[in-house]
Amino acid sequence: MSDRMQDQWLDEDAGPVVPAYALTRGRVRPSNKDIDIVAIVTAIGGPTPVSLGPEQWMILSLCARAASLADIAVAIDLPLGVVRVLVGDLHEQGLVEVRPPANVARFPTEKLLTEVIGGLQAL
Repeated sequence: MSDRMQDQWLDEDAGPVVPAYALTRGRVRPSNKDIDIVAIVTAIGGPTPVSLGPEQWMILSLCARAASLADIAVAIDLPLGVVRVLVGDLHEQGLVEVRPPANVARFPTEKLLTEVIGGLQAL
């Protein structure tokens, strides 16, 4: 890349640019379990290791109130896969709880729909 092009995109205040895969040390999956995009993440509290990176501190602060994995990724402006690995690391350290979202109501049965249609037609 030419110096002129680089100056157009970076300035002295930008700081070092770190590729997203470096935040996860090249890992693409959480070490302990698959974490769904709509999984709900909540910070557990308790003693927090000082060795956490700034991205993990941001995740912990966002998860003081329950947040979905997708919402966390948007809030800290990182790819979903990277956030999935970072949340997996926090879960493995016992700093966050990861649970599936609440069950959504099941679809009504054909019998129920037939009864509703019959009732509407009777009106």
